Amino acid sequence: MRLLTYLLTYLLTYSLTYLLTFTGLLAKSRITRLSAIRLLIAHTFGISLGLAMHGSSLAQSTGVLYEPEPPANAAYVRIVHLSPHEQVDVLVDGKLRQSGLQQGQFGDYMILHAGQHELQLRSRLSSKKITATRLDIRAAQVLTLGFGNLQTSLAPQIFEDKTGQNRMKANLTVYHLADKLGPVNISTADGKTSVFRALAPSGSQTLAVNPIKVELLACPAASQPSGAGDCSSPDTQQAKAALVLERGDNYSLLLSTDANSALQARVSKNTLETRVGK
Repeated sequence: MRLLTYLLTYLLTYSLTYLLTFTGLLAKSRITRLSAIRLLIAHTFGISLGLAMHGSSLAQSTGVLYEPEPPANAAYVRIVHLSPHEQVDVLVDGKLRQSGLQQGQFGDYMILHAGQHELQLRSRLSSKKITATRLDIRAAQVLTLGFGNLQTSLAPQIFEDKTGQNRMKANLTVYHLADKLGPVNISTADGKTSVFRALAPSGSQTLAVNPIKVELLACPAASQPSGAGDCSSPDTQQAKAALVLERGDNYSLLLSTDANSALQARVSKNTLETRVGK
């Protein structure tokens, strides 16, 4: 029995060694026989294993094989703020989670356990500017918190985000934070397709679309002819956003105003914070 086990181990080791040598990985990483066996097991069964290396770790040379799984009761929360000329640090329960968040920039979705949390936005330019809010979140919730500016008493606008189920589509979510402009229309720049019609202030909508490269045009709905869902009227302020939407990804379109109350439209790809396994 021991002889059979030894022969099987020997065969697996040298089979993998040959494969790794052929691809050039062995020469770069200098994987030991034991490490090669563990890598084969990890690859076969989808298990993330720490591999012992001579001189350097596999994670350093080729990247982490698998990200740690989020907790079963995880929720996902991100921040966007509109405070002009501010960079903010995001703290959760007193611990720094993100730093240097710019105006109009969506932060990474932070992975939090369900329950109560205290969120703080702290200005990097002035230690006196701190916004704090308490949040009670449920497992599997996906939230975006929009802060108009850094005021202690200002509650954020809370959006419950939808996650795309169809991996063949791209998902686009628009957030209307240009409240003073009233409802807005969003159409393709050529005016042929209405994408979002009369989106209410502080509102959000999600649309699943085919992968596409397109330019969108946003404008106040009140400035358009009655019933029109596009932005065809030239006598109105408009904001453009160029999109390149890829299959299976999620994107956010933020509508806000600048210091002169002009409409702005900014698009970004959704991101999840990097988690490092301990």
